[in-house]
Amino acid sequence: MGNRLYVRGGVMKRGKLYSKIFISFVIVLIITEIVIFGLFILTEGRRARSRVEGYVNAQSTVVRQYVEATIRSEPHVGVSENSTLRKLIHDLGNIYQAKVWMTGADGHLIMRSFKGPIPDDALKFQENHALNRTSFEPYHHVRRGFVRYVHIPVELQKGERGNIHLLFESTRKHHSGGLFALGILGIGLVIVLLVIPVSRRITNPLNRLRDSALKIADGDLTHRATIKSKDEIGELGHAFNHMAAQLERMIRGGRELTANISHELRTPLTRIRIAEELIREKLNRGEHQNMESHLDDIREDIEELDRLVGQVLVLSKMDILETTFNIEPVDISELLGDIIERLTLSISRKDLNLQTHIVHDYPVSGDREGLRTALSNILDNAVKFAPEKGRIEISASSEEDGVRISVTNSFGALSMDDLARLFDPFYRVKPTRVGGSGLGLAITKKIIERHGGKIEAMNTSEGLKIRLHIPSHPPGFIPEKESNTITES
Repeated sequence: MGNRLYVRGGVMKRGKLYSKIFISFVIVLIITEIVIFGLFILTEGRRARSRVEGYVNAQSTVVRQYVEATIRSEPHVGVSENSTLRKLIHDLGNIYQAKVWMTGADGHLIMRSFKGPIPDDALKFQENHALNRTSFEPYHHVRRGFVRYVHIPVELQKGERGNIHLLFESTRKHHSGGLFALGILGIGLVIVLLVIPVSRRITNPLNRLRDSALKIADGDLTHRATIKSKDEIGELGHAFNHMAAQLERMIRGGRELTANISHELRTPLTRIRIAEELIREKLNRGEHQNMESHLDDIREDIEELDRLVGQVLVLSKMDILETTFNIEPVDISELLGDIIERLTLSISRKDLNLQTHIVHDYPVSGDREGLRTALSNILDNAVKFAPEKGRIEISASSEEDGVRISVTNSFGALSMDDLARLFDPFYRVKPTRVGGSGLGLAITKKIIERHGGKIEAMNTSEGLKIRLHIPSHPPGFIPEKESNTITES
């Protein structure tokens, strides 16, 4: 009945959650049934006892009247010799399904409806009632809602007193309290049986989540949990699948990043190796001409390697949220103006038509150098990839929750695959003769997202457009009078 847990190594054990749900429900059910039965005893039990007592008193009066009338009908016949009375005693025993006997005032047996001695239980009841024998009221003993013994005083001949005794030897099988208890127990057993599939319905999706987690841990990154319910467990399944997708993306991205880094490092290292071999050959031949040009090439390659490693480190720190942001008011208009001024020479060299529409009249809170890097990468790419005598349009406008910036150049339309991967590390649109590491836009996206913003690329009739939104404040930023620095870790 218990759930089984399959783990690596072949070890199986009962599901703890399943057992906890089942045991907890059974305990609650038992307590509930006890409370219901107790309430029944306190309410209906008292009413039933009152009704029984009223019924016994009424029947006792009837029996007394019948016995006394029978005795009076034959006044000249002794009580012990009265055949009509003996028949009445036997009839009462059959009617009430009890042992019935008559005793005199001194307790001697006169007649009975059964063979054998008086039961010990009846003698105990008589002893308990001995102190009250002077009363002419009937006495009865009730146990668990059922009458066990009834003592009825009667008048015999010539004012002599006697007693009629009724003993019900066995409790009735169909006693109301017992039936109610059995009914409660039966209902409880049915509910317990129904709890088994209910518990499994709860634990089975969790077991599937566990199995999916083990499969992903074993290297099956494409596996996803199949949870179709729309409750909290279903939400947990969707969150698990989202986590698995993100994990797969990060792992595959890490692998691709490693491969791309290896490829990018190999090119300048190969050039350095060739330059070193040329220098060594010339030195062996005693030639010293053009040495400086080879050394300049080596220096440029080393600087390229240094820039590449620096960009990789920045991207890695952004991925693991180790970069510290110094949050301060940043004037986007001023920042864009500085970057455009720095690119003036490149824009003039390519004879580009630059148009700006910057209307931003209040600052945003952010990391100045981070935003400078992000915007510089976007504008650098726009200038770099714009064709000769092409067109670049830069616009910035204020919104209630921040600033929206768009940069459009007259570069040709990109494919959907290029648009989707434009912000991936080391991805470069092909074919292109423009150099670069392919990390600029990836770093830009990380910076904008760390500020709580959004960036996207799209094809337009004017060319390729990069559009981004920077919120007024980064997520989690609380302005302070004395300090305006937050550290994200």
